[in-house]
Amino acid sequence: AYQPQDGKEIWRVRYGEGYSVVPRPVYANGLLFLSSGYDRPTLYAIDPKGATGDATDTHVVWTATKGAPLTPSMLVVGDELYVVADNGVATCFDSRTGKVYWTQRLGGNFSASPVFADGRVYYQSEEGVTHVVQAGKEYKSLATNDIEERTLATLVPADGAIFMRSESHLWRIGN
Repeated sequence: AYQPQDGKEIWRVRYGEGYSVVPRPVYANGLLFLSSGYDRPTLYAIDPKGATGDATDTHVVWTATKGAPLTPSMLVVGDELYVVADNGVATCFDSRTGKVYWTQRLGGNFSASPVFADGRVYYQSEEGVTHVVQAGKEYKSLATNDIEERTLATLVPADGAIFMRSESHLWRIGN
């Protein structure tokens, strides 16, 4: 973390192997969630309150390597943290403790980040398959939709519809 006024470092957390951190950090429930290290990612939950200097040993609340994403960003809904690894394994964590509520192999490859709308979590694969899951501590699949076209971009819920960009189309799905 850096001071925005002058760029002076406030705190830092060390991580192991890897480079090119892609997923955006997410802040919720007093914790900062980030996945670092492109080759071997680790998901970190960091309490930034009062952190200074090297905060690795003092402010990392929990970590997870299994299911940590290389590319998709994380999603927090209430107390749940939803992630999908690039290889199609989705996991729901308790954001405060790191306890795994559920893990589900969705199949396919994932670059897009999960999104939340109307009580549902949407996971969009690179193969054009959208998995719709009920938000919650138990896995419940609601629908699987295949547009049969490559997609890399994250879905955008807006104005009662979902917007999706695929290889050759811009889609608006809704009433």
